[in-house]
Amino acid sequence: MQLRWTPNGSVSALHAAACISEFRNQVLDSSLVDSLGEFTESIDRWILAMDCPMPSTFWQILIATAADIESNFELADITMRKCGRPMDASGVSVLAGRITDIEAAFKQLYPKFIDQIRYRSRPLEEQWLGYGGGLTAHIGRLTDKNLLVHEARVVPVQPVMGGFGFAHLPNNLVRIEAVLTNPLAELPEVVRLAWLLAQLQLEAPIFSDGLGKQKLQFIAPLAMLPATLAAAQVVDLSPCTNEIAALAMEHWNIPIPVERSISGDIVPLLMDWWETYLQTKSSWPIALQALEKILEL
Repeated sequence: MQLRWTPNGSVSALHAAACISEFRNQVLDSSLVDSLGEFTESIDRWILAMDCPMPSTFWQILIATAADIESNFELADITMRKCGRPMDASGVSVLAGRITDIEAAFKQLYPKFIDQIRYRSRPLEEQWLGYGGGLTAHIGRLTDKNLLVHEARVVPVQPVMGGFGFAHLPNNLVRIEAVLTNPLAELPEVVRLAWLLAQLQLEAPIFSDGLGKQKLQFIAPLAMLPATLAAAQVVDLSPCTNEIAALAMEHWNIPIPVERSISGDIVPLLMDWWETYLQTKSSWPIALQALEKILEL
């Protein structure tokens, strides 16, 4: 798998805003919340007023689109179209202005972002050179040889939560906070990166047709967790156990319905499903559908 590392100031600024929107209590720097919070809340109110998708979905679309577009007017226009809510020029200008406010506040806090992010991302890039090939090879052997993409973009972003990542499946892109050291010794960041990259191909019809986009957003990160941990165990990076799976789900912010329990509910079902899959070796698309039925998401 070939990776293109493409730091992007706009993506990093919007990533910070998205984290404030969805994980405000986990953002480590209160000055970041003070600087970006008002603009973030303004966009969240805008999302509700425009009857857009859920705020988290809107931010995901906005961030991934920002990786390819420099003009904030064009960024706002295309994002709203992707959300199914096209606007006239005046509406686009309002949203573009709010995006610009976020970028300006972020730049004031991190004036040397581009130089620093290249330095910050270097340890993870080096870890990937050492372990990435082995991790992806084992994931492919354990699941489906067609599952892994041949090439992907990685956008390293300013750490605001002490470690976070997200896989943008429609864009063949992942963003990951460029932490200098592993926040958890049991779960090195290179394992998180492999887990994110392993999800990218799951939107292909061969894997997703039996699920639908709504369920795929829950199934993709969960399905690839046991396979990634199993691969990490082979290369002596992390054990594949229920305890480590629960740790990953908690610290990697893997989404589950609010009424469900990680350790007492989701993880036992997930790891039992994985063991059954290893024993039966059914096709990966069928295994994904089985997981959806087991978890009842």
